[in-house]
Amino acid sequence: MLRNIFITSLRNFFRNKSFSLINLIGLSVSMSLGMLIIMIVQDQLSFDNFHKDSERVYRINTQLLHPDWGNIDFASTPLPLGEVLKNGYSFAENTVRINSELYGDVNYKDITVPVRGLFVDPSFLEVFNFPLEQGSSTTALQGPNSLILTQQSAEKIFGTTDPIGQTLTIGKLGNFTVTGVLNELPGKTHFDFEVLCSTEALQSLEKSKVMSSTVDNWSAYYNNYVYIKLKEGQELVEAEKALSEINKKYCVGLQSDGKQISYSFYVQPLDKITPGPELSGQMGRGLPAFFLIFLSVLGVVVLLMSIFNFTNLTIAKSLSRAREIGVRKVVGANRYQVFFQFIGEAVVFSMIALAFSYILLQFLKNAFLHLSLQEDFFISLTENVSLYVAFAFFAVIVGILAGVLPAIYLSAFKPSKVLKDVQNLKVYSRLTFRKMLMVVQFTLTVIFVIVVSVVYQQIDYMVSSDYGIQQKNNLNLSLKGISFEKIANEIEQIPGVVRVGGVSHKLGTFADGSDDYKRSKGDKAMVIRHFMVDNHYINNLSLIFLAGQNFREEDQTGREREVILNETAIEQLGFEQPLDAIGETIYAGDTLLLRVIGVVKDFHFRPMNNKIGPLALRYNTNAINYLSAHIQPSQKESIIQSMNSVWKEFDPVHPMEYAMMEDEIDDAYRQSGMSDVLVILGYITFLIISLSCLGMLGMAMYAAQVRVKEVGIRKVMGASVMDVVLLLSKSFMALIGISILIGVPVSYFAGQAFLEGFAYKIHISPLIVGMAIAPIFGLGLLIVWSQTIKVATSNPTKWLRNE
Repeated sequence: MLRNIFITSLRNFFRNKSFSLINLIGLSVSMSLGMLIIMIVQDQLSFDNFHKDSERVYRINTQLLHPDWGNIDFASTPLPLGEVLKNGYSFAENTVRINSELYGDVNYKDITVPVRGLFVDPSFLEVFNFPLEQGSSTTALQGPNSLILTQQSAEKIFGTTDPIGQTLTIGKLGNFTVTGVLNELPGKTHFDFEVLCSTEALQSLEKSKVMSSTVDNWSAYYNNYVYIKLKEGQELVEAEKALSEINKKYCVGLQSDGKQISYSFYVQPLDKITPGPELSGQMGRGLPAFFLIFLSVLGVVVLLMSIFNFTNLTIAKSLSRAREIGVRKVVGANRYQVFFQFIGEAVVFSMIALAFSYILLQFLKNAFLHLSLQEDFFISLTENVSLYVAFAFFAVIVGILAGVLPAIYLSAFKPSKVLKDVQNLKVYSRLTFRKMLMVVQFTLTVIFVIVVSVVYQQIDYMVSSDYGIQQKNNLNLSLKGISFEKIANEIEQIPGVVRVGGVSHKLGTFADGSDDYKRSKGDKAMVIRHFMVDNHYINNLSLIFLAGQNFREEDQTGREREVILNETAIEQLGFEQPLDAIGETIYAGDTLLLRVIGVVKDFHFRPMNNKIGPLALRYNTNAINYLSAHIQPSQKESIIQSMNSVWKEFDPVHPMEYAMMEDEIDDAYRQSGMSDVLVILGYITFLIISLSCLGMLGMAMYAAQVRVKEVGIRKVMGASVMDVVLLLSKSFMALIGISILIGVPVSYFAGQAFLEGFAYKIHISPLIVGMAIAPIFGLGLLIVWSQTIKVATSNPTKWLRNE
């Protein structure tokens, strides 16, 4: 039977080449996207699946209740929680505390290598299966100066030298002795580290004031993590009950940055971390679950489009196979045998499409791996046997889905009717299923095209809008701890450098500082974002002063007690006019008194999806982390070369990191993922348009074929070419019109929902909608007319000679 199905499938494939090619292209394209999504999902589900007894391992997360921020879920947890669980409760087999603030330059002889790592309890190697190539897992993390390296970091630092017992220095953290080297990791993990050090070292560094207090600090929830491994057979409810008790005992009335905060703790299974919900303070990399769902939904939509095409064309061509079905039933085939015959043919067709889709997949993989999210979320698209099995299973499922409706419909044909009067067999009722599928296809096309247009217009609006600052010709240089004043004196001597300023954080990105500000001690404090700057940086930005002035060059001592505010800040502080604020004093924190010397016009210091908030600019060259050089654009290359020479005098080890300010602002949107989402949506929209057009092409070809004799008669009776074209195309144009009527309001509300997340946004105008749907209507018209004109201009005697 399988052989018969295969032979019949190939015969029908070559008998109807045009329709088979349309179906093959549609299924191949959509299946290649589905296969890519399968690869991404498989990759993300592989995180931390190599740990023994992983089903008993949980991370404890924190829900922070903050008076200004509301409720925020963090992946991090105060470290004292780990000690309380370990010493006060018996449900856990092991408890692991982790701190992620281990980073700096490793110095060994004349080698300097930047590393990042984790302070961990020795139980880390018992709970998590990271095998050691050298050293003992029971002793490698004993002692405050013990250090474990990954295989890659050991090779970077020591080359072929045996690292065990070697002493190295990590930045300001001091000297450490290498006691272990990890083997190549068995798989992907949400932990992101190159070195591991004991929490004993963290305690020692806290005592010596090298690091701030975290081990015994219930208010220090950030960068700290607690994991538990339940005893075998232990119910999770005991852990949840313990966390509730700890919340009430330890986590009420805590202070953080002068604010009263409280916590509640909850557990998260290890296998639900990646992929999982998006939490603040996540450690490591991995796609959040919602993004996988988003990709999967897009893949299903594209796949359904190609299945619609297959279903439409198969049923539309059913008349050509009606006699075959009748004969099969006359010679003894029952309805179920005919049903499985057509299901089998669809699966064979899907398997053929699988071969072509695998070729397309290689191009898709390459394009996907060039997106920034691939690096940001540590995605590696590797192929293995289990993946190939998944592909084959996927192809079978697609074949069944594509063939089930045609199989149900065609297996229901009555043999007496199809053999007696096949020409008058009614394939569709007046409200045809075929037309419904075409409307669904083009409605989805309209929705995607309009929504992608809105997303593109919004991103373009944010990137190209006036931020209220001078972005062009400002070159920003990351100082990496170098004294701003010393290097600034050297760089401002470079020909082509107009002016050198400095700032604590990158403007126009999501980075800044903040403090509590108020007009007088009795007032309620408000959080105001701030940047530490010098007077030249304000000139570089060309900020507009509404009142007051810039920091004075000659005032060497009083500038750090002065502040420049924006319009929003003075409004929220209660000043009626900018001039009213000049000379007044405000508090930063509880004790620092600052005199307002200037008020600048509001400008966007964060990306434009954030509303302009209150801002303070304070003079403090010791807090400057980025040098900003305003340069002559014609001398950019020579300036960069000269700056690099100056940089090497101050830091011969690290490469100079620089960027133009306008590029940094653009990168802020790229890093937020919006650019990648636009690329993905754009590609999906292209596929949907292509599939819709393929479907319409197939149906137009079929309609032209079945009505060719009618066209011949009409032409003999005097119908013009245009009359015939309009006759054959009006039903298709009506379907596209219905799709537009349904799709436009749906896409409008979808676009508005997307724009709700932006403080400054475009308006969805009739022009945007019109520019989006005009190509759809035009393409549909072109496709239909390409087939109808061919029939309308043919010689009618060719079709009527046998009548």
